[in-house]
Amino acid sequence: MKKDRIFLFLWLLFCVFFAIESWRLGLERIRAPGPGFLPFWVSVIVGILTIIELVKGIRGRFVGEVQPLFRGKRVRNTIYAGSFLFAYPLLIERIGFFLCTLFFTGSCLRLIGEKKWWAVFAVSILASVGSYALFVVWLKIQFPVGKWVESFFPV
Repeated sequence: MKKDRIFLFLWLLFCVFFAIESWRLGLERIRAPGPGFLPFWVSVIVGILTIIELVKGIRGRFVGEVQPLFRGKRVRNTIYAGSFLFAYPLLIERIGFFLCTLFFTGSCLRLIGEKKWWAVFAVSILASVGSYALFVVWLKIQFPVGKWVESFFPV
């Protein structure tokens, strides 16, 4: 228990350090964020979560028994996740942003999350359409259409 408190306190100091250094880089405004905007807010959020865990630890409500990271299905899921994350940037040029996101989300849900097929299809389509609408339509970010898709649907 004492080791957990020490670790959380060090983590809190780490968050404070990053917040100060991010502040020095400059936050600017929300509409035109500076280089320190994202790291500052990430360190603030992680710091708040660390304080919450520290308070829980002081009250004696730490997580009970912790299992080792690499045991059983976790190794398999880690390999799947690493493979999917490695394949995504390799496939995005060939099959495009939309299909790559669809397959990535579906593969993660089915193989790692072990969800039912109807949930995999529904969430994958919603995630792909939502990310396409957010990034391509609303934010006007150009992502690859895909060489394979261009042969069937010329842009």
